[in-house]
Amino acid sequence: MGSQRLPLQFCVVVLLLLGKIDMFGQSVLLKTGQKVESQGLRRDGDLIMAKVQVGTGSGEVGYHVAQIAKIEFPEPAAMKTANDSLGRGDAEKALGEINSVLGYYDQFKDVPGSWWAQAALVKVSALAAMQRQPEAEVIAKEIQKSVTDPEIARAAQLRLVGALIRRNDFDKAVAICDDAIKNSKDETTLANAWTAKGDALLAQKNADDALMAYLHVPVFYYEEKQFMPTALLGSARAYRRLDDVDHAKKTLNELIASFPQSAEAAAAQTELKKL
Repeated sequence: MGSQRLPLQFCVVVLLLLGKIDMFGQSVLLKTGQKVESQGLRRDGDLIMAKVQVGTGSGEVGYHVAQIAKIEFPEPAAMKTANDSLGRGDAEKALGEINSVLGYYDQFKDVPGSWWAQAALVKVSALAAMQRQPEAEVIAKEIQKSVTDPEIARAAQLRLVGALIRRNDFDKAVAICDDAIKNSKDETTLANAWTAKGDALLAQKNADDALMAYLHVPVFYYEEKQFMPTALLGSARAYRRLDDVDHAKKTLNELIASFPQSAEAAAAQTELKKL
Protein backbone atom coordinates (compact mmCIF):
# COMPACT_ATOMS: atom_id res chain seq x y z
CA MET A 1 0.00 0.00 0.00
CA GLY A 2 1.36 3.43 -0.96
CA SER A 3 1.98 6.05 1.70
CA GLN A 4 -0.69 8.70 2.24
CA ARG A 5 -0.29 12.19 3.66
CA LEU A 6 -2.47 12.65 6.72
CA PRO A 7 -4.44 15.88 7.11
CA LEU A 8 -2.68 18.50 9.27
CA GLN A 9 -5.63 18.68 11.67
CA PHE A 10 -5.46 14.94 12.27
CA CYS A 11 -1.69 15.08 12.89
CA VAL A 12 -2.10 17.88 15.44
CA VAL A 13 -4.78 15.89 17.29
CA VAL A 14 -2.51 12.83 17.40
CA LEU A 15 0.39 14.94 18.69
CA LEU A 16 -1.84 16.40 21.37
CA LEU A 17 -2.84 12.93 22.53
CA LEU A 18 0.82 11.89 22.61
CA GLY A 19 1.71 14.91 24.70
CA LYS A 20 4.05 16.32 22.04
CA ILE A 21 2.27 19.68 21.86
CA ASP A 22 0.42 21.48 24.62
CA MET A 23 -2.06 23.84 23.01
CA PHE A 24 -3.82 24.61 26.25
CA GLY A 25 -2.98 27.18 28.88
CA GLN A 26 -1.60 29.59 26.29
CA SER A 27 -1.84 33.25 27.27
CA VAL A 28 -1.87 36.07 24.72
CA LEU A 29 -0.24 39.24 26.07
CA LEU A 30 -1.37 42.29 24.13
CA LYS A 31 0.66 45.48 23.77
CA THR A 32 -2.10 47.27 25.67
CA GLY A 33 -1.20 45.21 28.74
CA GLN A 34 -4.28 42.99 28.50
CA LYS A 35 -3.76 39.27 29.06
CA VAL A 36 -6.06 36.83 27.28
CA GLU A 37 -6.22 33.26 28.58
CA SER A 38 -6.87 30.85 25.73
CA GLN A 39 -7.76 27.20 25.39
CA GLY A 40 -5.92 26.91 22.10
CA LEU A 41 -4.54 29.02 19.26
CA ARG A 42 -4.39 28.89 15.50
CA ARG A 43 -3.15 31.18 12.74
CA ASP A 44 -5.46 32.72 10.13
CA GLY A 45 -3.43 35.02 7.92
CA ASP A 46 -2.30 37.99 10.03
CA LEU A 47 -4.70 37.02 12.83
CA ILE A 48 -4.03 34.81 15.83
CA MET A 49 -7.31 33.13 16.66
CA ALA A 50 -7.70 32.40 20.37
CA LYS A 51 -10.26 29.94 21.65
CA VAL A 52 -11.75 31.52 24.79
CA GLN A 53 -14.41 30.72 27.34
CA VAL A 54 -17.75 32.40 26.60
CA GLY A 55 -20.30 31.72 29.31
CA THR A 56 -20.73 27.97 29.49
CA GLY A 57 -19.37 27.52 25.98
CA SER A 58 -16.42 28.74 23.96
CA GLY A 59 -15.73 30.97 20.99
CA GLU A 60 -12.86 32.46 19.02
CA VAL A 61 -11.40 35.95 19.16
CA GLY A 62 -8.90 37.17 16.59
CA TYR A 63 -5.91 39.41 17.35
CA HIS A 64 -3.68 40.94 14.71
CA VAL A 65 -0.04 39.89 15.09
CA ALA A 66 0.94 43.57 15.41
CA GLN A 67 -1.25 43.82 18.53
CA ILE A 68 0.55 41.01 20.34
CA ALA A 69 3.49 41.64 22.67
CA LYS A 70 4.03 37.95 23.37
CA ILE A 71 2.30 34.60 23.57
CA GLU A 72 3.13 32.49 26.61
CA PHE A 73 3.46 29.04 25.08
CA PRO A 74 4.27 26.19 27.47
CA GLU A 75 7.50 24.41 26.57
CA PRO A 76 6.73 21.53 24.19
CA ALA A 77 7.41 18.13 25.73
CA ALA A 78 9.17 17.05 22.53
CA MET A 79 11.87 19.68 23.06
CA LYS A 80 13.21 17.67 26.00
CA THR A 81 12.77 14.27 24.38
CA ALA A 82 14.50 15.43 21.20
CA ASN A 83 17.41 16.90 23.16
CA ASP A 84 17.62 13.68 25.19
CA SER A 85 17.76 11.68 21.97
CA LEU A 86 20.56 13.93 20.69
CA GLY A 87 22.36 13.40 23.97
CA ARG A 88 22.24 9.64 23.40
CA GLY A 89 23.55 10.10 19.87
CA ASP A 90 20.25 9.09 18.26
CA ALA A 91 19.93 12.00 15.83
CA GLU A 92 17.38 10.29 13.59
CA LYS A 93 14.94 9.87 16.48
CA ALA A 94 15.58 13.44 17.60
CA LEU A 95 14.73 14.68 14.11
CA GLY A 96 11.38 12.90 14.11
CA GLU A 97 10.55 14.23 17.56
CA ILE A 98 11.45 17.85 16.84
CA ASN A 99 9.60 17.86 13.51
CA SER A 100 6.37 17.51 15.49
CA VAL A 101 7.16 20.78 17.27
CA LEU A 102 8.14 22.61 14.09
CA GLY A 103 5.00 21.38 12.35
CA TYR A 104 2.89 23.26 14.88
CA TYR A 105 5.04 26.33 15.57
CA ASP A 106 5.83 27.15 11.96
CA GLN A 107 2.57 29.13 11.84
CA PHE A 108 3.73 31.22 14.82
CA LYS A 109 7.32 31.72 13.61
CA ASP A 110 7.08 35.53 13.64
CA VAL A 111 5.17 35.78 16.92
CA PRO A 112 7.13 36.61 20.11
CA GLY A 113 7.10 33.66 22.48
CA SER A 114 7.06 31.00 19.76
CA TRP A 115 9.25 27.94 20.24
CA TRP A 116 10.02 27.76 16.51
CA ALA A 117 13.60 29.07 16.68
CA GLN A 118 14.60 26.82 19.59
CA ALA A 119 13.07 23.80 17.85
CA ALA A 120 14.76 24.74 14.58
CA LEU A 121 18.14 24.81 16.38
CA VAL A 122 17.52 21.26 17.59
CA LYS A 123 16.70 20.23 14.03
CA VAL A 124 19.92 21.82 12.77
CA SER A 125 21.88 19.84 15.37
CA ALA A 126 20.14 16.60 14.39
CA LEU A 127 20.77 17.17 10.67
CA ALA A 128 24.41 18.05 11.32
CA ALA A 129 24.84 14.87 13.40
CA MET A 130 23.41 12.90 10.47
CA GLN A 131 25.96 14.52 8.13
CA ARG A 132 23.19 16.41 6.29
CA GLN A 133 25.09 19.69 6.40
CA PRO A 134 23.49 21.51 3.43
CA GLU A 135 20.01 21.11 4.96
CA ALA A 136 21.32 22.17 8.36
CA GLU A 137 22.89 25.31 6.92
CA VAL A 138 19.68 26.36 5.17
CA ILE A 139 17.72 26.19 8.43
CA ALA A 140 20.50 27.93 10.41
CA LYS A 141 20.41 30.86 7.99
CA GLU A 142 16.62 31.00 8.27
CA ILE A 143 16.92 31.17 12.06
CA GLN A 144 19.39 34.05 11.85
CA LYS A 145 16.96 36.02 9.67
CA SER A 146 13.96 35.29 11.88
CA VAL A 147 15.08 36.00 15.45
CA THR A 148 15.98 39.02 17.56
CA ASP A 149 17.28 37.09 20.58
CA PRO A 150 21.10 37.40 20.43
CA GLU A 151 21.63 34.03 22.13
CA ILE A 152 19.58 32.19 19.51
CA ALA A 153 21.18 34.16 16.67
CA ARG A 154 24.63 33.33 18.09
CA ALA A 155 23.73 29.64 18.35
CA ALA A 156 22.51 29.63 14.74
CA GLN A 157 25.74 31.27 13.57
CA LEU A 158 27.75 28.55 15.30
CA ARG A 159 25.88 25.94 13.28
CA LEU A 160 27.43 27.51 10.15
CA VAL A 161 31.02 27.09 11.33
CA GLY A 162 31.24 23.67 9.69
CA ALA A 163 30.66 25.20 6.26
CA LEU A 164 33.39 27.79 6.89
CA ILE A 165 35.83 25.04 7.87
CA ARG A 166 35.07 23.13 4.66
CA ARG A 167 35.86 26.33 2.72
CA ASN A 168 39.13 26.69 4.67
CA ASP A 169 37.91 29.99 6.10
CA PHE A 170 39.45 29.17 9.45
CA ASP A 171 39.92 32.70 10.73
CA LYS A 172 36.23 33.50 10.39
CA ALA A 173 35.25 30.15 11.91
CA VAL A 174 37.44 30.72 14.97
CA ALA A 175 36.26 34.34 15.28
CA ILE A 176 32.60 33.20 15.47
CA CYS A 177 33.51 30.67 18.15
CA ASP A 178 35.52 33.17 20.16
CA ASP A 179 32.70 35.71 20.03
CA ALA A 180 30.28 33.13 21.43
CA ILE A 181 32.75 32.05 24.12
CA LYS A 182 33.25 35.68 25.16
CA ASN A 183 29.62 36.83 25.10
CA SER A 184 27.34 33.86 25.67
CA LYS A 185 26.10 32.70 29.06
CA ASP A 186 24.21 29.72 27.66
CA GLU A 187 25.94 26.41 28.39
CA THR A 188 24.62 24.74 25.23
CA THR A 189 26.00 27.58 23.09
CA LEU A 190 29.32 27.48 24.94
CA ALA A 191 29.67 23.72 24.48
CA ASN A 192 28.90 24.16 20.80
CA ALA A 193 31.44 27.00 20.51
CA TRP A 194 34.30 25.04 22.10
CA THR A 195 33.55 21.98 19.96
CA ALA A 196 33.40 24.02 16.76
CA LYS A 197 36.61 25.82 17.68
CA GLY A 198 38.27 22.46 18.20
CA ASP A 199 37.15 21.40 14.72
CA ALA A 200 38.57 24.56 13.17
CA LEU A 201 41.90 24.28 14.98
CA LEU A 202 42.24 20.58 14.18
CA ALA A 203 41.59 21.31 10.50
CA GLN A 204 44.48 23.79 10.72
CA LYS A 205 46.64 20.97 12.17
CA ASN A 206 46.91 22.82 15.48
CA ALA A 207 46.41 19.69 17.58
CA ASP A 208 47.53 21.17 20.91
CA ASP A 209 45.01 24.03 20.93
CA ALA A 210 42.33 21.83 19.34
CA LEU A 211 42.66 19.32 22.18
CA MET A 212 42.32 22.05 24.80
CA ALA A 213 39.18 23.34 23.05
CA TYR A 214 37.56 19.90 22.85
CA LEU A 215 38.36 19.09 26.48
CA HIS A 216 36.30 22.06 27.66
CA VAL A 217 33.16 20.04 26.84
CA PRO A 218 33.71 16.91 29.02
CA VAL A 219 35.31 19.01 31.78
CA PHE A 220 32.93 22.00 32.01
CA TYR A 221 29.84 21.09 29.93
CA TYR A 222 29.38 17.36 30.44
CA GLU A 223 25.60 17.75 30.71
CA GLU A 224 25.47 19.06 27.14
CA LYS A 225 25.32 15.51 25.83
CA GLN A 226 24.64 16.36 22.20
CA PHE A 227 28.17 17.78 21.82
CA MET A 228 29.98 15.03 23.70
CA PRO A 229 30.40 12.58 20.76
CA THR A 230 31.97 15.26 18.57
CA ALA A 231 34.19 16.50 21.40
CA LEU A 232 35.38 12.95 22.22
CA LEU A 233 36.08 12.06 18.60
CA GLY A 234 37.92 15.34 18.07
CA SER A 235 39.94 14.81 21.25
CA ALA A 236 40.96 11.33 20.12
CA ARG A 237 42.09 12.65 16.75
CA ALA A 238 44.07 15.41 18.43
CA TYR A 239 45.73 12.89 20.76
CA ARG A 240 46.65 10.77 17.74
CA ARG A 241 48.28 13.73 15.98
CA LEU A 242 50.22 14.38 19.17
CA ASP A 243 51.35 10.71 19.09
CA ASP A 244 49.54 9.96 22.35
CA VAL A 245 48.11 6.65 21.19
CA ASP A 246 47.07 5.44 24.65
CA HIS A 247 44.86 8.47 25.30
CA ALA A 248 43.50 8.28 21.74
CA LYS A 249 42.42 4.65 22.22
CA LYS A 250 40.94 5.34 25.65
CA THR A 251 38.90 8.28 24.32
CA LEU A 252 37.62 6.34 21.30
CA ASN A 253 36.54 3.42 23.50
CA GLU A 254 34.78 5.85 25.85
CA LEU A 255 32.94 7.35 22.89
CA ILE A 256 31.79 3.94 21.62
CA ALA A 257 30.67 2.83 25.08
CA SER A 258 28.87 6.06 26.00
CA PHE A 259 27.27 6.97 22.67
CA PRO A 260 26.97 3.73 20.68
CA GLN A 261 24.19 5.00 18.40
CA SER A 262 26.03 8.13 17.27
CA ALA A 263 27.65 8.61 13.89
CA GLU A 264 30.84 9.46 15.80
CA ALA A 265 30.85 5.99 17.38
CA ALA A 266 30.97 4.42 13.93
CA ALA A 267 33.84 6.74 13.00
CA ALA A 268 35.58 5.78 16.25
CA GLN A 269 35.47 2.10 15.28
CA THR A 270 37.31 2.98 12.08
CA GLU A 271 39.80 5.16 13.94
CA LEU A 272 40.62 2.31 16.35
CA LYS A 273 41.56 0.04 13.46
CA LYS A 274 44.17 2.60 12.40
CA LEU A 275 45.86 2.66 15.80
